Amino acid sequence: MKKYSLKINGNSYEVKIDDINEASTLAHVTVNGTKYNVEIEGGKAAAVKKPQVTAAPEATGLSVTPKTPIATKPAAAPAVAGGAKVTCPLPGTIISINVKEGDTVAAGQTVVVLEAMKMENNIDAERGGVVKQVLVSAGATVMEGDVLLVIE
Repeated sequence: MKKYSLKINGNSYEVKIDDINEASTLAHVTVNGTKYNVEIEGGKAAAVKKPQVTAAPEATGLSVTPKTPIATKPAAAPAVAGGAKVTCPLPGTIISINVKEGDTVAAGQTVVVLEAMKMENNIDAERGGVVKQVLVSAGATVMEGDVLLVIE
């Protein structure tokens, strides 16, 4: 048995790999006390069995899908107010937010700095107005199309 302490998106997990059946590329894994049968991706076997996937308890925030790494569930999207939405052009991590709710911004002003593909990208306001809502925080991971803030 091998034990690992992992930190994923700020959450700590105790992972124990109890048994690996090389004939079927199936591993018996325990994550924070919950047992899973996991198929090892890229494993070679004469007869590959379909993995038995058990849903993670809701409280852990884990989701387990065959052939993908353990990941946390995305947080529920906050309600977005009306107005011009500044959206994320590509997946990345928020480095800084240069405005706060109530600030007046001009068209073309940099409102958020995003790190994507090891580069810093300025996200600019497409129009001027007052910042009504800031929906992200520094350090947050965002996906393409996510609403970052709303300008009225």
